Amino acid sequence: MSQTINKAIGEGFPKGELYAALAYDETDKFGGMKIKGICFDVTSASTGSSVIKPIDLTLTMTGTGGLAQSFKSLLDVDARLGSYANAIYGIIDFTGGSITGLGSAICAEMLMGAAMTAAGTYGVLELELGIPASWTAVQSLSLIYAQVYGGDGTALGLFNHSAYLLNVVGLGAADTGHIFHTIATPTGTHGLRILIDGVGYDILLKATGA
Repeated sequence: MSQTINKAIGEGFPKGELYAALAYDETDKFGGMKIKGICFDVTSASTGSSVIKPIDLTLTMTGTGGLAQSFKSLLDVDARLGSYANAIYGIIDFTGGSITGLGSAICAEMLMGAAMTAAGTYGVLELELGIPASWTAVQSLSLIYAQVYGGDGTALGLFNHSAYLLNVVGLGAADTGHIFHTIATPTGTHGLRILIDGVGYDILLKATGA
């Protein structure tokens, strides 16, 4: 819903309107004001190699041992909501066009440093699910929820016939000791439970090297 601002952002703050708008600090008595309901609607006819970025945020950390989150989106749910809720919603619409390379609704990328020597745990995608001690397991819960939808059964049939659950690039040929490796026997000793169209299945696993 559109909102009309009747006065300049930061008006009435002694350090000026720009300071008030951009340097908000709720602990600073000279601080500014929070900005609510911002909407960016950008259209570009660019055909060149430049990347159009309506929002470009850079946080540079220079202190050893510092903690950082360059972007945080919190959806605080204090009531039973409707059919969906998303803390971050990324959508790319190809209904009027296409792409010659790789298109994704959300891209997660991490660059490793060649000179890194300290130990640590690194993951391009980190999934964390918080479960309280009082959780009753009534809900259908999973670490990953993936859904395919289409306009008709024909489209979904084509997807089922030609698409892949995962497309992993860069592993190379299977070899002993590699992340993608050969095994002496296909017999599985463990399974990871997955759900496909409401039916439970197992992804078979075996102990490494067995």
